[in-house]
Amino acid sequence: MSATETIKNYILSDCRMDSVGIAPVSALAGEPEGHRPEDILPGAKSVIVFTRRIPDGVIQAAFRSREDGNADAHSIYAAYGSDLTPNMNVFFMQFNIAQFIEMTFGYTAMPVPSGPMQNVTPVNVPLPVFIGPKKNAYILHPERAAYAAGLGDLAWNNMLVTEKNGPRQVVGLVVTSMELDRDWPYGGPRLCDPETCGVCGRICPTHAIPPAGGEADVVSVAGNTVKMAHINSNACAVASLGFRGEFAVKGTLPDLISSDDPSDGELAEAYAKKPISHHSLDHYPKHYCGKCMLYCPLGGWKERFFDTGLSKFDAGGLAP
Repeated sequence: MSATETIKNYILSDCRMDSVGIAPVSALAGEPEGHRPEDILPGAKSVIVFTRRIPDGVIQAAFRSREDGNADAHSIYAAYGSDLTPNMNVFFMQFNIAQFIEMTFGYTAMPVPSGPMQNVTPVNVPLPVFIGPKKNAYILHPERAAYAAGLGDLAWNNMLVTEKNGPRQVVGLVVTSMELDRDWPYGGPRLCDPETCGVCGRICPTHAIPPAGGEADVVSVAGNTVKMAHINSNACAVASLGFRGEFAVKGTLPDLISSDDPSDGELAEAYAKKPISHHSLDHYPKHYCGKCMLYCPLGGWKERFFDTGLSKFDAGGLAP
């Protein structure tokens, strides 16, 4: 068994991850300065990317709160589908994988936090890092790294999507100075076609995701050009961070922002007023929305949720 196969087997068997791929650092050469693998690990050669699916039972808990009014069920989704468990699981596995590489092969390996746990919000930062003037929610971009490593496609809503699970998985990253056998980017037909679907843009409650044909970003990953929606991150924050009472799924939320497209200043002021009880371990819980992930039809959504009676969502009529 080659070194690459040994590492992949460890990730899939010992760490119990669902998929793993490897991209050379050159595949991410188009990333912004400071956010390329070699910027954080001099001499980096490979980026190991892996995923862990979110259980269907966790996803459907969000449907119980949104479609049935069972607010308590949303706590299941918040804990196991959004802020805590899936990201913490990957968080610890990144550390274990880095330890395994260093102890087994002697190369430097760096775990890179890729979910909410990667950043906190110190008192001198008035906004969470994924909104406002910085708009930089990552050290390395996990979805683009996963695409470069052949784990899936990049969707209109900017998420990694796979044939098996759609966008309902979390991504982990380990950068290493070890040169490993590369995997090639996803090369099949585009999994996400906003022209024929566009559910994410139509269901977004604050219009943060433009409809098909709307403003787009074009990125270059591993020599491929991918077109994705230009996300209005400030608008996304209004719903995902629960800045208005209408987005409360359990208990109540104060109306801190009236606009769907607030300025950086309005967000900073509202964030400063947000009660500490409305925060979580990562300081900016995003579980108040997530509709673009919850209701994406990719990954056999209809067969898994609608046909089984776990959701009443009608993609054509956008109900509920």
